[in-house]
Amino acid sequence: MITIYISIKGKQMKQFIDFYMVVISPWCYLGLNRLFSISKTYDIEINIKPIDLFPIFKEYGTKGVNERPLPVQKNRINEIKRWGNYLDVKINEKPKFHPVDPNISSKVIIASLLFDNDLEKTFALTINLCEAIWVEDLDVSDENVINKICEQLNLKESTKNLYNKDEKVIEVLKNNTSDAKKNNVFGVPTFLYKNELFFGQDRIFMLEQAIKTKA
Repeated sequence: MITIYISIKGKQMKQFIDFYMVVISPWCYLGLNRLFSISKTYDIEINIKPIDLFPIFKEYGTKGVNERPLPVQKNRINEIKRWGNYLDVKINEKPKFHPVDPNISSKVIIASLLFDNDLEKTFALTINLCEAIWVEDLDVSDENVINKICEQLNLKESTKNLYNKDEKVIEVLKNNTSDAKKNNVFGVPTFLYKNELFFGQDRIFMLEQAIKTKA
């Protein structure tokens, strides 16, 4: 279970990190603990920005997981296992439901940001959605799975009922994806800090070094 580190203030923080992500990425899941630790240590706000990833892959000619050469697929599985062991994060490198459409899970995160307006709940939701895939072997493209997670976290009725149809939610997902393209995001997780892009959970230590240097 990942420990949540939260840094929330009554006023908007001066510094922030844009976190482009989807919960179906094991690398997003593996990076959460350290990202939230950075938020706490350096008093930086994390802007969670779910995106529509597959159109970006298509635009840049990036192959999906199951379309990559077999040696690449095998190495990916080994790397997930290694990183999980290294970070002491429980993760199933071969989840039952993967890959699946990430947009339903992305929309419920956005809905939580809009309607719950509670960063602690949104962070908890993000982690629970990741764990649903990477620990519990659940299908996050199934609305029944999403609804159960929402109920467990006691999210607002507007979040639980409107995440997959509210026009504001859909518009934010589109805008996040558009912003990602403008900022040269080509995969996830991507972290943007003071216009500098860091791709991959294995670059989080470089992100922290940049924060120390530019703070």
